[in-house]
Amino acid sequence: MNSMTTNYDESGKCAPKIKIAQKGLFIWGLATIFYFFDNLLNVSPSAMKSELMLEFNCSGAALGALASCYLWSYGLMQIPVGILMDKYGPRRLLTVASLSCALGSFVFGWAVTLEMAMLGRLLIGFGASFAVVGCTKIASDWFPAKRFALFIGLMVTIGMLGAAFGLSTVNLIVTQVGWRQAMCMAAVVGIIIAIMLWSLVRDKESASNIKVKNRTKINIFKDVMEVVKCPQAWIASSYAGLMFVPTLAFGALWGVPFLIEAHGYLPMEAGSIVSLIFIGWACGGPLFGWVSDHIGKRNLPMYIANITTLATTLMIVYLPDISVPVMGLLMFLLGFCSSGFIIAFAVIKEKNRPELSGTAVGFINTLNTFGGAFFQYIIGRVLDSVSTGTIDATTGERLYTLHEYQEALIALPVCLIISLVILFFLKETNCRSSY
Repeated sequence: MNSMTTNYDESGKCAPKIKIAQKGLFIWGLATIFYFFDNLLNVSPSAMKSELMLEFNCSGAALGALASCYLWSYGLMQIPVGILMDKYGPRRLLTVASLSCALGSFVFGWAVTLEMAMLGRLLIGFGASFAVVGCTKIASDWFPAKRFALFIGLMVTIGMLGAAFGLSTVNLIVTQVGWRQAMCMAAVVGIIIAIMLWSLVRDKESASNIKVKNRTKINIFKDVMEVVKCPQAWIASSYAGLMFVPTLAFGALWGVPFLIEAHGYLPMEAGSIVSLIFIGWACGGPLFGWVSDHIGKRNLPMYIANITTLATTLMIVYLPDISVPVMGLLMFLLGFCSSGFIIAFAVIKEKNRPELSGTAVGFINTLNTFGGAFFQYIIGRVLDSVSTGTIDATTGERLYTLHEYQEALIALPVCLIISLVILFFLKETNCRSSY
């Protein structure tokens, strides 16, 4: 069976009839199941906020630090993962990654100290760091260049559905069996996914992959530096990282507590509403990717995504007395609009040589996650600094008011304004590779 029946010209354009290999689609689908699982694990602390703060007697800053451990290890591994993925391929690496997520879930679930819980989150983040790069590597190897942005959008859709599922159901599971047992259940799922990845995923040999595997350590360093020294790579990555802050800092951690404590929502209700951010991502990601491919432009959709995300964020944080239906609509729009930054993944791929696709994606993902990790902690720190010390008389949990949340969440629109300014310096690629 031929893995690809499409011919390409030197500019990277594909022939009119594009046929995607069924084998590649199956392998890519398995990898995105792992990405679904990783996103569920990422947002799980948001559904356990009260339980974790009481169990470890921690402040908002400490909760932010605990949740962000996932993102710090995830971000630190992105460039190494890109290099490893280029050299060794997705099959072995994704299998080990899923086992790391399983181990981290066990450690987190049985943690008796905050430090042990942080170790568990670090292990989960380490394993999760392979997911996006693995999926994009498979997409780059198996699918036509003209459809790369579309498949990145579909990948994001599946991942965001994992986050939405996590927010809407983990709280229910925690209520029924407890947060520790919920994490142990997640560990079992991680082991099952690892078995599937090892048994069914196959790496694709190509001329560019063989060339990458034969690189020496000196050449690897030169290739990394080639990406790092590309000014446009920094611009695209900075834009993406700042655009992702509302999703990682608000959607993945502080959104549910914000609705419960500042607006009086019930926990299950808050989880379901915030999960609409990720449903919006699931709808918007592939649409933005398709529109960008269809019109042959990258920058215009990213401008639209930025401005609409900024407007939606301001309404969510600062409008008073928002009804449940309107809040749900705004959360959906926040996810839908902010998903447009995924086009930056296609941009950075087009700005670098094809054999460096894994390294380039790792670079942009590093900045993405560092921004989220930093602001998860900073928002918690600001909440602690402006807090009047309100304590729940029944549980002893620390609570924050609407005004206190508004002061802390001002970081979100600030990030979006900076990302808009950065976008002015990004050169249009017209959906064509520079090589």
